[in-house]
Parts: sequence; C-alpha cells; structure tokens
Amino acid sequence: MITIKNVIKNTSHDKENFGVFFAMFLDSFYRATSDQKQLMVIDEPEEYENISSGKYAYISGVVEKLCRDSDIVFPNWVFKEKYFLKEPYFSLDSKGMLKLILLLESPIEFRMRNVFVNNNTLTRV
Repeated sequence: MITIKNVIKNTSHDKENFGVFFAMFLDSFYRATSDQKQLMVIDEPEEYENISSGKYAYISGVVEKLCRDSDIVFPNWVFKEKYFLKEPYFSLDSKGMLKLILLLESPIEFRMRNVFVNNNTLTRV
C-alpha cells in the first residue's frame, strides 16, 4: 500500500519524481476502501531537509481534502502549525495571470495553508 508518508520518503531520495510518486498514491487512494484510505494518510511524513515547507503544506492540504471528500477522519498531524505557511506557495511555478487563477480556484484546505493550486489538483484520469 502506498502511503502519503512513502510519497515524501521517496521524494526525499528523488525530488524530480514527486509527481510520479504522488500520482501513484492518488491512484491507489481512489481505488482503496475507506479503511485502507485511513491507513494511507494516518502517519505523518518524516521531515527531510531537501523537501520544502511548501511541499509539506501542500501534502497536508491534500490529506485534509481527501479525507473530507472521502468522509474519513482527518489525522491530527495535518493541523500542526508547521503545515501552515507564512508566505504563499504557488504550484506549477506560477507567474502572472496563472497566480490569479490559482488564488481563485484553490480549495479551502489549501488556501488556509497559504498554498495555491488549481481546482483539479487531485483529479486523475
């Protein structure tokens, strides 16, 4: 089973493939039962120096949004202060108008952490 903790651990060894690790996690999460989903997000990721605070805030927003959408219990770790940024973090290395779009589209679970993503950031096809 792929967990959110595994995504961060794997990313710490291979930052270039965060998107691949994250996509694999989402695919597994969407196929999982409620009990399996809970297990996939319950453990807090370890801290690695080579992973930005923005990435950790993003992951905590992901977990809160997935839990809310799946009607499962939020793990307490997602509400720790370290997952809420003082400075905005924009996905997609956004500039100009794209920043404005992300400001408008970001789900509340991300905005409250000062993380800005598109509204389909958790969509898989």
